[in-house]
Amino acid sequence: MSQTKTDALSLGAAVVMLLLPQRPPLLLVDRIEGYSRAPRPTLHAARAVSVNEPFFSAELPTPPVLPRSLALEGIVQAANLLQIFVAVQRELEAIGRSATELVSALRNADVGYRLEPGFTPGLGEDILAAITMAGPARTGAIGASQLRFLRNVFPGDVLTYEVRLIREGADVQHFEAEVEVRGQPVAQGMFSLSKVEGILR
Repeated sequence: MSQTKTDALSLGAAVVMLLLPQRPPLLLVDRIEGYSRAPRPTLHAARAVSVNEPFFSAELPTPPVLPRSLALEGIVQAANLLQIFVAVQRELEAIGRSATELVSALRNADVGYRLEPGFTPGLGEDILAAITMAGPARTGAIGASQLRFLRNVFPGDVLTYEVRLIREGADVQHFEAEVEVRGQPVAQGMFSLSKVEGILR
């Protein structure tokens, strides 16, 4: 993995569920670990794979293997998170607010969900409510994909995602992704998603 430098974040599953419309067992990102806007918007995320996942059926051959369709879905969800970060920060700036308000709101929400000291009631509440109200429109649908899967993923593995926004047009955004398990590449390549914007409307 190229390990593009990002600002460290530690946002757990509750914040991921606030941002994404997917729900378990098809929520395939557990946490957000880093984000940076420059030089290219980049997000680091992770997903721990448990043998108790419902898609590991007892009737299937042993050892159980994560279906590649679900590995792809996890990559897309990581990119969806990046789309939300990029869109909301741009929209905050367009209305004269600071782009940093998004990360502050998410960090505060994570503290609140964990019942830790330091939570500020109401901080960024309008931003988080707008994201939730946007519904499925806050995530782009996958178009072209040139991803290569290099090895299988098994229960007990932790997938680490790095997704980068590399270019965009009027209606589409293009991403690079690298996925690893224990430092070994699992998948890499490029793909496109329909563009996300207008979340704060």
